[in-house]
Amino acid sequence: MIGAGNWGGSLAAGLKRAQILPCEVVKRNGWRRAKLDARVIWICVPDGAIAAVAEKIAVRRGNLRGQIVVHSSGALCVDVLESARWAGAKIAAVHPVMSFPTRRVVPLEGVMFGVEARDAAVRRELSALVRRMGGVSFAMKAEGKALYHAAGIFASPLLVAELTAAMKTAELAGLDTKTARAWVKALAEATVRNVFARGPERSFSGPFARGDVETIRLHLEALAEHPILNEVYRALARHALSTLPVKNRLAIEKAIGRRRIH
Repeated sequence: MIGAGNWGGSLAAGLKRAQILPCEVVKRNGWRRAKLDARVIWICVPDGAIAAVAEKIAVRRGNLRGQIVVHSSGALCVDVLESARWAGAKIAAVHPVMSFPTRRVVPLEGVMFGVEARDAAVRRELSALVRRMGGVSFAMKAEGKALYHAAGIFASPLLVAELTAAMKTAELAGLDTKTARAWVKALAEATVRNVFARGPERSFSGPFARGDVETIRLHLEALAEHPILNEVYRALARHALSTLPVKNRLAIEKAIGRRRIH
């Protein structure tokens, strides 16, 4: 393992629970003693450092034949490991579909892992490693990585941002911070349960589902003094108009300032 940050710590713990002990964990200042002779070299560093680390591995080892060099980025394809490939390694990416916001270890049992590998045998080997840790693997295509990762951003960090916007709006309405958080929590948790149990269309409610344009105008008037919240509301409203069962669509499109969707 190269790197021992938030994700690296959880990976190390997951491997240990699977009774797979890394032969070495290379930290930032540990390159001088690094042997890098394992079958799998798993890079667990930020995206911007992956290419440089792969090059460092290739220079230090020289010959990487018989080894697999893996990175954990959801956005970058395996091409970022080209220097390792030129040194003889097979290359792959194994991305955990999970959030690792702190150093606290996140269990990997049941976690989905996207596996990208040009070599089918390598993909099978890494998928088997994921299963030993209790994870669930699925194949990833290089050309879809950027959109795949963008979907993850919608599902996690930008979801946090949207919930933060909801709590801030509730506070602007006069709720204290504790009440605003509990209020948003009750609505959000019920909504998420419904979406994954019943589907988005059957979980969609409120003025957009009813076609209540006057209420939507009232929201926009109140949010006019808060430009960022207003922008977030309008952007999500436009997405709802394009994907969900909105009534009184033309009037709502006009209210939020959008041309007709074809």
